[in-house]
Amino acid sequence: MSDLTELTNDVIKNSDLVKTISSYMKLTKKGKDYWGICPFHDDSNPSLSVSPTKGVFTCWSCGVSGSAITFVRRFEHISYMEALRKVAEINGYSDPRLEKIVKPKAPADARKEAMLKCLSDLTLYYQYALNTEEGKEGLDYFNERHLDEGIRRKYKLGYAFKDGKATCNFLQSKGHSFNTMEEIGVATLISGSFTDKNQGRVIFPVCDAYGNVIGYSARRIKNTDEAKYINSPETYVFHKSSVLYNYHIAKESAKHDEFIYVCEGFMDVFALSKIGIDSAVALMGTALTKEHVALLRSLNVEIRLCLDGDLPGQTAMLKASKLLADEGLNVSIVNNQNSPKDPDEILNQDGPEALRMYVNNLINRIDFALNYYKNSNPLKTMEQRKALVKNFIPILVNIESRLELDSYLRKLANVTGFEVESIRELLKNAKSEEYIANPSKVIASFHPERKALRRLELAERELLFQMLQEPKAVAFYEDKVGSFYDEVYRQVANYIVDYSKINDNFKIVDLISSLEISELDNKDEMIQELTELSYEDTHNANCSDELLDNLLTSIEEEKEKIFEKDMLQQSIAGKDPLEKARIMAEYNRRKMRKLNDKKKEK
Repeated sequence: MSDLTELTNDVIKNSDLVKTISSYMKLTKKGKDYWGICPFHDDSNPSLSVSPTKGVFTCWSCGVSGSAITFVRRFEHISYMEALRKVAEINGYSDPRLEKIVKPKAPADARKEAMLKCLSDLTLYYQYALNTEEGKEGLDYFNERHLDEGIRRKYKLGYAFKDGKATCNFLQSKGHSFNTMEEIGVATLISGSFTDKNQGRVIFPVCDAYGNVIGYSARRIKNTDEAKYINSPETYVFHKSSVLYNYHIAKESAKHDEFIYVCEGFMDVFALSKIGIDSAVALMGTALTKEHVALLRSLNVEIRLCLDGDLPGQTAMLKASKLLADEGLNVSIVNNQNSPKDPDEILNQDGPEALRMYVNNLINRIDFALNYYKNSNPLKTMEQRKALVKNFIPILVNIESRLELDSYLRKLANVTGFEVESIRELLKNAKSEEYIANPSKVIASFHPERKALRRLELAERELLFQMLQEPKAVAFYEDKVGSFYDEVYRQVANYIVDYSKINDNFKIVDLISSLEISELDNKDEMIQELTELSYEDTHNANCSDELLDNLLTSIEEEKEKIFEKDMLQQSIAGKDPLEKARIMAEYNRRKMRKLNDKKKEK
């Protein structure tokens, strides 16, 4: 056994699988296992199962499976060694061997470094331009918006000279190529010369989670026919769906405040900053994404949604609150329905105290949803009232407190005019659905993507399971069977044979860990198969000699049938219809003779 395999086994033995995965996502205990929304595909119902007794997890929908190391490696998109260290760190396990292993140095990303350096130099140039004589136009704009020097410096606000060619020439003088200027989404070629797309505009830099400028939003200063904003396009370093404005600042203060506001735009973030709330980020005109949720989850704080009070803003908050709640995050919502003002307007028109009252007027997701549906649905017809109840039932299903549930049932009845008991009965029927009452059973047994298992597949799978339990089954496979027909089963079985020669007293998680550090092309598929086998409870508990012999008989008979069918197909290939019919008739006669001979033997 290699040193790395031994170290992996020690880390796994000293780690808590549930604790490890819970540090990334919400898990709910159901029976002896834990369940959660799978982070590896677009999941809506909990399909990721975590088994602390087996030491493995699996998603019954997308198939991702493995150990704690597998989960961390896939979730964080890091190397095996980095995941191994991370699992040890999460579980407080230290081992001198972890320190001795030299962490492979990631190759320098020359393209990214060049772009970030160019953006950094350009940002400083924009900040410089703001304080020049020409930049006074931009400075006046910021002053009109009540963005003082402190805010401008904190958020690196700037101004782009009207001479866009001069900006590009400056960057060239700093050693940046025109290709890099194009890649960052700033330079454009006009009449044979490169010029700055942002020329004559005020600049709002956008930073990544580490504070590096990765893009810009450039606003026009005067009311003209030009576009109000010019935003950086998607680039190698800038992906709008995975960036939250001000996250690099907010992530530090949020840990102290224990909350973070999710706002609509830059000005909302600035307004909250002015009243001492740095724990605020902005979506910048995009819907909340899974990538955004991952950033917010890592903070482990209350999420406070503060989007616009109009119908589009409220609809966005409803969707965002559901996404956050489904991910197990603690979410509250600023109760601003039908409010015509945003935080910046409230601050400037009504003062700091009014804004504090505004952002602290919080309601929970259920009250918000009820208000939303009540105000967005006219409720003039029976169908409209029924639609409101239908929309609200999925929310009520997840309420565990009886008192809280009764309160919301009465509120819903009051809004719709239906009897409380009628809504309660509907809720009871919804809860009695099999997929709600016992999701683990349904998910584990429902695999429509799989074809029905034939006798051969069932026999091979049973023997494969026994090989994971009993050394004699491994020897039986090697001596009597030699090879499975199913390619994945064959690869797993052969791996078990090889591994058992190193360690004959192994567990499934040991095999998975060993596969993790192997260089096999299909190791993920093999890990998935091993994990699913560990969950199955339909196999024989006693690995008797009779069972093994019966499995061998089934495998040999089914392989013979496949061989005969293959030979039949070869023999009729290219033949005319009459010859094909004669060959088929002879094949069927032989088949019937064999069946009759077997009946006589019995």
